[in-house]
Amino acid sequence: MKVTLEKDYKRIYTIEEYESAKRVIAWEKENDEETAKGWAEYAVREALKDEIESLTEVIKAEARTAKNGRIWDAYGEGSGMMDVLIEFVAKTSEGYMDGCAYLSDIWQTGADDYREHMYIRRFVER
Repeated sequence: MKVTLEKDYKRIYTIEEYESAKRVIAWEKENDEETAKGWAEYAVREALKDEIESLTEVIKAEARTAKNGRIWDAYGEGSGMMDVLIEFVAKTSEGYMDGCAYLSDIWQTGADDYREHMYIRRFVER
């Protein structure tokens, strides 16, 4: 999967974190055949779990590096607390959803409820 560096990474990351981010990008390129849109579908379905509303389409999805204090070396030795943030816009049966979720959380779909770690804005058609 194509992962980019966070926009202001030079201002946000230390040199060590920058190296960790590069490791995550390389790991994703080599090991993950899923697309950002594919991972976003998992996240949207998790966000809508226990609701009548359902996913219609992921309109836009992007993957970028981001720090996550809840993980350590999830992308191999030396990746530290660096993670991938999947940002998305999706159409649902009731309106639209704008949000993001960490890929390390999305990997837990079906095993753990990670909705409390997601950022979601919902726009409902009336």
